[in-house]
Amino acid sequence: MTPPPLPLPDLLKHLRERVGMSQAQLAERLCVITGTYTLDRHYISRWERGKRKPVDWLPALAVALEVGLDVLEEAAARPNVQRLALTDPAHQAAALAERRHIDSSLAADLSQLLAANRRLEDRVGSATIKETVTEQTVIATRLAAEARGPDRAAMVTAAAGWEQFTGWLHASTGDHPTAIAHYRAALELAQEVGDHDMAATALSMRGHVAWMAGHTGPMIGLSQAAQRDAGRISPTVLALNVQQEARGHAIEGDHYRMEAGLDRAADLVARADSHPDSQYFYSPAFLEMQRGMAYRLAADSSRDRDDATAPGLYQLAINSLASGMAAFDPATMESEWATWYVAELARAYAGAAEPGPAAFYARRALIVAKAAAGARLIGSIEELHQEWATRWPDEVEVAYLGEDLAAG
Repeated sequence: MTPPPLPLPDLLKHLRERVGMSQAQLAERLCVITGTYTLDRHYISRWERGKRKPVDWLPALAVALEVGLDVLEEAAARPNVQRLALTDPAHQAAALAERRHIDSSLAADLSQLLAANRRLEDRVGSATIKETVTEQTVIATRLAAEARGPDRAAMVTAAAGWEQFTGWLHASTGDHPTAIAHYRAALELAQEVGDHDMAATALSMRGHVAWMAGHTGPMIGLSQAAQRDAGRISPTVLALNVQQEARGHAIEGDHYRMEAGLDRAADLVARADSHPDSQYFYSPAFLEMQRGMAYRLAADSSRDRDDATAPGLYQLAINSLASGMAAFDPATMESEWATWYVAELARAYAGAAEPGPAAFYARRALIVAKAAAGARLIGSIEELHQEWATRWPDEVEVAYLGEDLAAG
């Protein structure tokens, strides 16, 4: 697995924890590798806090941490944003009191660290980083509140991004009230500085929470609200809201508006020259997976109404989900949030009365869910298994899924 693009202090801590070593154990391992016995955990602590840069120790660290030397050298060349990871109240107060450091350079560092955290979530899941990111967001927002003069806009823009991402992490782990609070904070900050992309994203993500809670009306309404400044937001952000509205129409059984919205979203993404960092994953392949999800939801709605279109919609869902997954970035496809589309494919196969492939893809999704401690995804797969075990008691793959779930 490729390490995340973090500055050296953060990367050392991440790699050490990945191989399961304490600071003292890493120090001992380095002593064995180099034949030097003067190193202790205090050295490691200083490296991880950015107080010292272990340039001469990088070759030994590469061996001990099971990573390429080039990875550590690249990290050592990145700006040290350790000051953004302040968790001690006294340090926070000192940083806030020293307002001359609250400038556009700090805002750029905040944005860089946020981008790294977004990619880190792809690798370790929402639950793993939620607490740390929430602490960092508190600091970012306090720094924005204290910012003055011409640099204030940059700090407020950075803080809005942190609030939006933290909202996503809480939504992803099932804490809807906290997610909504962060999305509202992101919206307020974005509106202050006229960041139309972030304001629309915050409204869209609030609509996403409504969808997760089963509230289709607010989901559609908030997605439409986010489109009102269509002329001032990027094609990618506009597509985000158009496809989410289309998904709402799928749930309501309005197939015409569903298809029209999905086609429009695909056109918008196809002509986008670039994407905001909060939508770094957007691509035609991602939109194809979204199309597959919409088809699956439309099929469920049709089935519940005994509509004859359900079987065909399930097959369309299978086709779109499979083709989108095949073309999507392979590394991102292994993330917890992208694995929900694997579970969607399982649901589509179940809707098409194909229990073998359904259970196969559910088992594939379960592997990632367990690795990322994704309790919400695991719970969803458990519900699927209970339903399928009753419906297809003799299906071998369904039995295997039950065994995988029982294995903990």
